[in-house]
Amino acid sequence: MARTSLKDRLTAPLVTRRLPSNAGRRVLLTFDDGPTPGVTEGVLSRLADHGARAAFFVIGRRIAGREALLRETASQGHAVCNHSMTHCDIRLPSPVTYHRDVRLAHDVITRTIGVPPPFFRAPAGRLHPASLVSPGLLGMRHVLWSLDSLDWHCRDDDAGRETARRVLDSVDDGDIILLHDYHTYIHALLDDLLPGLRDRGFILDGGLSQLGFAEDTSS
Repeated sequence: MARTSLKDRLTAPLVTRRLPSNAGRRVLLTFDDGPTPGVTEGVLSRLADHGARAAFFVIGRRIAGREALLRETASQGHAVCNHSMTHCDIRLPSPVTYHRDVRLAHDVITRTIGVPPPFFRAPAGRLHPASLVSPGLLGMRHVLWSLDSLDWHCRDDDAGRETARRVLDSVDDGDIILLHDYHTYIHALLDDLLPGLRDRGFILDGGLSQLGFAEDTSS
């Protein structure tokens, strides 16, 4: 079993890194840094094909002109979440400036899809006083990850497929998996990853509910 770092233990009350212990074989796929036209649509169609529900941590400044794509993401039962307005990952930012950035993203997401984002993820996963306090002030839960796919290293489809194989070799019950939807390599990655997870008995449609997100697509 992997050791838990001191930082993880200290921040555990404020940051979620994996699904609850009673999640069974569920895992949660998460996608950072979108929405991206020509990419996010392919992610959504593949998730739908496998009955998967995911969390999309979107950057606020990338929403303008892509509102319909964000609304489609929400309408399919996925969680549209806050990844800040500008993706500023300064190691120790001004708390006031950081909170304003997070609040701006919170507001534009809320205006676009009609409901506030349930979860926040700090850019680059950087934890500091501002990133630990701001989400709670805006009614969000801070969700990081337990399995980093390192897919941001990918530059083509072959690299995406190799990344899928690495994830399948490492994934465990309750993992929250970090992925990105800003490049088309993610399509090839998911073409291998999604059926691979199913073949290994992992459940792809219940992770959000384990975190308290209501997956109601009827509205």
